[in-house]
Amino acid sequence: MKTLQAVIAKQTLDLLKTNEWESISIDRISKKLKLSKKKISSQIKNKNDLIKNINKYFDDFIVVKTKLIEKSTPRDMIFEIFMLRFDLLNRYRSSIIKIFKVFKKNPNYFIIFLPSLISSIEMMAKLSNIQTKGITGIIKLKGLIVIFFSTFLAWVKDDSYSLDKTMTVLDKYLVKAENILKLIKK
Repeated sequence: MKTLQAVIAKQTLDLLKTNEWESISIDRISKKLKLSKKKISSQIKNKNDLIKNINKYFDDFIVVKTKLIEKSTPRDMIFEIFMLRFDLLNRYRSSIIKIFKVFKKNPNYFIIFLPSLISSIEMMAKLSNIQTKGITGIIKLKGLIVIFFSTFLAWVKDDSYSLDKTMTVLDKYLVKAENILKLIKK
């Protein structure tokens, strides 16, 4: 995971620990990494790409870590994988909260980021052996998007190291989703 993109993602997250989003730039990242702006620009074109790149860095991490999870039911797997994601977000908590505040202040950033997030959730569903094809699959995927985002909003408020509140909210939403799917299948 030592690709240039991963290095850029880590540097962006590190800069966000002590700086506001508005002061982050490709120039600043290139100076911090002692790389030419041209080399970074070959991977990252603009600030929107910086956010997408962070998300890809998280996706790559999840793919690697999922290999270490004991295989289980799709529901248990998605719980574990989502919690892996929230644990990773917690490592970079202050940086992620700053990005979230940017999304709240300027929803255009979120709209541009949304396809990347949907791809991430689809990837996590596949890693959990959740079928996302067909009508039922589309319903499941949309449900997982709602569950992830709702749980993310709980995570933002959960300042505990153990993320107990986040886990409780995630579990509650997964149980509700399971019950809804049972009704649909009848």
